[in-house]
Order: sequence, then structure tokens, then C-alpha cells
Amino acid sequence: MEFTLQDLFIKGGGFMWPILILAVITVLIILERLIYYALRSYRLSNSIDRLEHETVSSSANPLLQVGSIFVNAAPEGEEHTLNVTERQASRVIRQHERGLRILALIAAISPLIGLLGTVWGMVIAFSKIAKLGETVTPADFADGIWTGLLTTVAGLLVAIPAMSAARIFESRIDKLVHDLNELTSHLRERFFSKTVAQASRRQRPQPIPKP
Repeated sequence: MEFTLQDLFIKGGGFMWPILILAVITVLIILERLIYYALRSYRLSNSIDRLEHETVSSSANPLLQVGSIFVNAAPEGEEHTLNVTERQASRVIRQHERGLRILALIAAISPLIGLLGTVWGMVIAFSKIAKLGETVTPADFADGIWTGLLTTVAGLLVAIPAMSAARIFESRIDKLVHDLNELTSHLRERFFSKTVAQASRRQRPQPIPKP
């Protein structure tokens, strides 16, 4: 006996609808994030080189966004520069994290909805057994079971891609955080290391001349 996807969806019952909605949301978030990250791809070495040799006004590159803030604020002093750079970096990271919590939530609840559908199918199957009594056949029992199991399969088919995508996107954000720290460290050394060294020399006690 062969079934189409539509037949399986209908056979799964009402619990298939929330799973379908979660599946659509998952696909939309994954596609949106893929496009978002593709438009904001970068290389750390190239970004540092651009910040050193040219003025960056606007860019989709997240490193250039943070680095340009640092460069523009550098004349105001180190503390001010680090504060505004940290705020900009936080905004960039939040923008990159958008949608990931929803993916993680979908990955967590879609199998539970599928399991709930399976339990409901078991309830229906045993209800049929109670009504039919001695005339029950294995087919009557199996019909409710396999119908319920369809929701578990559907829930897992949604949860696995959602969880995988969330983990992949999180690894990209971890790399972004690491690169932002490295960029900030590089710029801080370039703009403020001389200032720190000069201040250190000024604060160094002078030797007392011998009488």
C-alpha cells in the first residue's frame, strides 16, 4: 500500500498542523539566516588591512562596523573608545543571533508535539479495543498506533534540521565573537599602546641624584 505525503499528513490527524506550522517557520528562519550571513561574510585579515589603510563609512561587514566605530572614537580616549566599541559589538552579535532561540525552541517542542500525537493515537486505539471487545482484530489496534506514530516521525523531521541549523549558526557567532575580540585587541594595540607606554614612562620614579 502506497501513500502520498498528503495522505500521510491527513492520516496523522490534527497534531500534524502545528508541526507543519513549525516546519514552515523553521524553513523561513534558516533561509533568512543563510542569506543574512552570506551578505555579511568577511575575512579578519582583510578587515584589519582595510581599517589600517582606508576610512570605512558604512559596510555590511560586521568587523568593519565595529572597527570603524573604534577608529572614529579613538581621538576621544581609550576608555570612551572601548565603551562605544563594546556597545556596537553587542548590537552586531544580537543581530547575528536573531532567530536562533526560536530554532532551538522548535527543536525542543516539535518532538514533544509528535509524542503527544502518538499518545493520543494510543488512546484512540485502546478506546476502539474497549468498544469492540472480543471482536477486536490486530488491524483495529494497529491502525491507531501507526497513525499516532506518524506525528512522532513528523516532529523529528522538523526538530533535526532546526537543531542542526541552530548549532551551525551558533558556531558562526562564536567565531564572530572571537574575531571581534582579536580585532579590538589589534586596534587597541595600534592606537593606545604608545600612549600607555608614554604614561608609564612619565609615572616611573626618577633616580635620586647622589649628593
